[in-house]
Amino acid sequence: MLEILALSYFIKQIKKICTEKGIKPGKWIAATAISWFAIEIIIIVIAFAFFDMDDDGIFIVIIPALLLAATSAFVILEMLKKQESVSKPTIE
Repeated sequence: MLEILALSYFIKQIKKICTEKGIKPGKWIAATAISWFAIEIIIIVIAFAFFDMDDDGIFIVIIPALLLAATSAFVILEMLKKQESVSKPTIE
């Protein structure tokens, strides 16, 4: 549940920054959501494959997976903040 709230927070921030800069938010939101879930899945698969964890060990694995996923969303948000604003062409 907290994961969905955190992801929706990052998406809301991306939409806000994109509208301020005049950028379409679609690719940034897609990159955030895809990287979030991809990192979670990769960390969980690596943990189960290399550390021989049982079903109870998933709770130990989820915490670093969520932290790395949130870090990736934060990095994408910071990359968006560094993006230059798009100037709209004026009609003369």
